[in-house]
Amino acid sequence: MTARRFWVFIEQEEGQVHPVSWELLGVAGRLAADVREEAEAAGDEVLVEGVLLGHNVEPIAQEAIKYGADRVYLLDDPVLEYYRNCPYYMSIAAVATKYEPEVFLIGATTLGRDLAGAVATSLQTGLTADCTKLEMGEVKGAKQKLLMATRPAFGGNIMATIVCRKHRPQMSSVR
Repeated sequence: MTARRFWVFIEQEEGQVHPVSWELLGVAGRLAADVREEAEAAGDEVLVEGVLLGHNVEPIAQEAIKYGADRVYLLDDPVLEYYRNCPYYMSIAAVATKYEPEVFLIGATTLGRDLAGAVATSLQTGLTADCTKLEMGEVKGAKQKLLMATRPAFGGNIMATIVCRKHRPQMSSVR
């Protein structure tokens, strides 16, 4: 059995969680539900998982479970107490390489925008930035539903839906 993992970065600063993290756990739950039947038919497990970095932040991991995470990857180290791009993206990339999430959502906050690009670059995958709508959808030629990430384009005059067909995780920063 393999797992289809829907990850959410749980953003916290000094022990205070950014509300977008909890909202994104709900979005990840909805996306996971959209593929559950397809996944179970293939014998796959579907998981919503949080990724939390910091120091002495275990209570936040427990709170993430209450907001819908099936599991939380807690990276607890004094070097992660305060956000710095390099230790954060390197830590996340190491865990992502090991567990291979299908989808990874990050809030489009100042911190999230800085982190998302570095993680995507490190993992050699795409990133759809500043999304306003996410759904799992059928894509011609794809064996399974893919993340369809919609964002404003051309100064907000049109909405573009972007699909990452070949690379994983499918990453989006979300407004």
